[in-house]
Amino acid sequence: MGSSEILPNRSEIGYKSFSPTIDRFTLLVLSILGILAFPKIEELLEPSMGAISGLMTMCGLITVIPLIATSVGKMYVRIRA
Repeated sequence: MGSSEILPNRSEIGYKSFSPTIDRFTLLVLSILGILAFPKIEELLEPSMGAISGLMTMCGLITVIPLIATSVGKMYVRIRA
């Protein structure tokens, strides 16, 4: 973790070096929000999904949270460049 290399699916913007810190911070915050929102989302899915609503909520959060964190990181880099 000592070196700051370009993250996957990112292009170099000029000669500036960007740290993945914002991606990590966003991932942490979104993970905490996902944990807090889990019971509410599961409750909303319960009528239509039944017993597997918890599993579906978990799979959805595991898929969506990293996608949103990556999008926020890319947007931050574009704004800062």
